[in-house]
Amino acid sequence: MLNFRLSSLLICLLALPTWGANQTQSTTPVIVGGALPYSVELEQIDPLQTLARPSLHSFVAGEYNGQWVVIGGLSNGLHGFDIDRPSIAERYQNSDVWVIDPVAQTSWNRSLIPGVANSGLTTEQLLSLTSANAQFEQVDDRLYMTGGFGDNDVIDPTSRDTFSDLTAFDLPGLVDWAKGGTGTAANHIRQTNDPLFKVTGGDMYQVDGQMHLVFGQDFNQAYQGNQVTGEYTKQVRSFTIQDDGTNLSFTPIQSSTPEEHFRRRDLNVFPTIQKNTDGTLEDGLTVLSGVFTTSRGAWTVPVEIDAAGNPVQIDKGNDPLNANGELDADSTVFKQGMNNYHSAKLGLFSQTSGDMHELLFGGITLQEYDPTSPNADANGFVTDNALPNTRQVSSVVRQANGDYEQHFLGEFPELYTDEPTPQLMRFGSNAEFFLADGIETYDNGVINLDVLPLGETTVGYIYGGLITNAPHVFGNPVALSSASGEIFAVKLNKEFVTISGDFDGDGDYACADVDSLVTAIVAGTNDGLFDLTGDAQVDNDDLIAWLAEAGAAELASGNSYLLGDANLDGSVNGGDFLAWNANKFSADHGYCGGDFNADGTVNGGDFLIWNANKFTTADALVPEPAAWSMCLLALSLVGFLRSQAT
Repeated sequence: MLNFRLSSLLICLLALPTWGANQTQSTTPVIVGGALPYSVELEQIDPLQTLARPSLHSFVAGEYNGQWVVIGGLSNGLHGFDIDRPSIAERYQNSDVWVIDPVAQTSWNRSLIPGVANSGLTTEQLLSLTSANAQFEQVDDRLYMTGGFGDNDVIDPTSRDTFSDLTAFDLPGLVDWAKGGTGTAANHIRQTNDPLFKVTGGDMYQVDGQMHLVFGQDFNQAYQGNQVTGEYTKQVRSFTIQDDGTNLSFTPIQSSTPEEHFRRRDLNVFPTIQKNTDGTLEDGLTVLSGVFTTSRGAWTVPVEIDAAGNPVQIDKGNDPLNANGELDADSTVFKQGMNNYHSAKLGLFSQTSGDMHELLFGGITLQEYDPTSPNADANGFVTDNALPNTRQVSSVVRQANGDYEQHFLGEFPELYTDEPTPQLMRFGSNAEFFLADGIETYDNGVINLDVLPLGETTVGYIYGGLITNAPHVFGNPVALSSASGEIFAVKLNKEFVTISGDFDGDGDYACADVDSLVTAIVAGTNDGLFDLTGDAQVDNDDLIAWLAEAGAAELASGNSYLLGDANLDGSVNGGDFLAWNANKFSADHGYCGGDFNADGTVNGGDFLIWNANKFTTADALVPEPAAWSMCLLALSLVGFLRSQAT
């Protein structure tokens, strides 16, 4: 059970906020038990916390040499730094740089406070670096941070604002300093300031060399529940960073037009990959849900952002704010029901299927799966417009055709408080996911699902965030919340999913499909799209598998096509010999051009395959070949033998 220390609790006595309409009244049904190529399990790591680490949420996170770097964030409960009026905000703002090695179970920390541990920072710099809910993105070994919210006045401890700094951290030097190295932290930190960066509660990612600051708000006063609203940016702000290790600057590129349906903060933004019709891959971003509508509800329709920073809500041309219920009426518009608030998250992409999987861990939600509840709908889900805390996990899948669906994946482990009546804990809000060493990703950090081995793999860890002992904290005098120091291993169990040999998706098995398979075999790239046997190799075993799958689909008998059947008519005969003969001793003609052994060249080896199966069908031996075929074969063999002699 978890020990709730009173010094880190929030006993919320505020009046319950008035909750209003979400973007849509309906949501797309969440799929339970649907076909996904994986399942997920979370395992609590180091439950006794023998590894020293802080309990934090809303921090800036980076990784260097398999070690986590944690900067800023808060150590108290939900918005408690403003509810506890007599206290000084710095009590809860993390002022240390933490370096955590989850494998070696070792950690280091060093204070950034001026005059304490040779940080070399000014007090003003310290305030900006110890803020909460800043945006951040790591590019190679540099971690960039923008904005954030917190104490902004060295004189007045009750003053709050959103910062307007762009900060660069050189992780190799900062990690060495945090471990006790010489010099100052300031030697590895650079800052510049501009109103462009005055954002909190948004997100930031780089796509094709261009940084995008996505949505969020400018909040400039003490937080008092949800009764005060900041100024939402309602836009994507795009810029490039110039950083030579000494001088930090930026170049504004564009800011998208502010739109009311982009009035979002505390959202989940994913770097994504889309497979185009020509097979090329395109990077972008997807925004899932977030809060708040003007009536204090959740946003439900996703937004896609291209590499240039142009956001588009995926509303299928309906009114983006759901006027007259247009979004609700259109069942083809995806409307997110679960995990609607910023939480730990990870992305998976399969080039084989073209599907992008966006996994969400806990946080705050509109719906929870509870089929035993009397309030559950026909699918077992309970809707709560007050947006409760949750411990449930889901995956939003963007399919290759652009359609979205959401799957229920499970829950965090059952952990309880040590109160007289133990309460189940809810995790995930403002936590972060850290990738495990050795997991292959695309350049934008998305995990390559195709190359993960079958079975269980620890793909990373969830650390920190908020924990609560009740669905709702606001207005609940017995509800508690705190920052979390828990670590959960994310174990992904990859399952074999049969791949269709109809590679071009036109509804039949034909020469275009088998020829593309042979091209892939010759290339030797082991493209997962063609791995019909699921052994992570694309070779002649996949060709045999294709002939069997295609025969089952196309031939009346359902038997496998035979090797050497170039025209895929179910028989190996003179017509197939003609295909071989037309291309003999040349390259790159595919299976239907006579390359039956998939070595890239039509030659004698392919003739021998044809010869071994000649005049047979997919069902049985043909008693006697037609006379014309024998004559044609004899004439062609003469040409073949002459060419061999020369």
